[in-house]
Amino acid sequence: MSQSPKSEKGLKFYVDKLVSIGAAVVIIGALFKILHWKFANELLIVGMFTEAGIFLVYAYLPSDNDGHGPAVGGSATLDSTELINAFNEVKTSIENTNTSLSTISSSTNGLKELDAKFAAMGKTLDELNHFYGSLKNVSETMTSSVGEAARTKDQLTALANNLTELNAVYANMIHAIKGK
Repeated sequence: MSQSPKSEKGLKFYVDKLVSIGAAVVIIGALFKILHWKFANELLIVGMFTEAGIFLVYAYLPSDNDGHGPAVGGSATLDSTELINAFNEVKTSIENTNTSLSTISSSTNGLKELDAKFAAMGKTLDELNHFYGSLKNVSETMTSSVGEAARTKDQLTALANNLTELNAVYANMIHAIKGK
């Protein structure tokens, strides 16, 4: 049962549109998967099945070289072996895509963890800077305290010397008063 050239072109036009829509769904699904958004798996499944269905439709479209000949394998129908092989190729393609997306997802998770570790390191460095600033203030205070303690010691030593001299003067005065 052969279609007219006009209807074949119309069918091809719609199939081409369907190919573009299916590819768009796959690309959007991949984007959702990479960014870990909801419905990523569902979009990929719908897109992949749409693409697989389109490829099966293309198998029945006439080739572009003469406009009337069969599209694939020299006959208008696929035998079961060709169909199974086609499904296996689609399955392998979907598995490879899923593996690639999982690898990308793992990589982005690793980058997120690395980013979190860098943020934690930055916070720790800020805390260390604050601690060292406080430690510097304590050190400066202790340095000034050491200077004041040395001055206090000198003054106490001078006071002790003055008291010793004063005691000697009083002792001489008492001795002089008693001796008269």
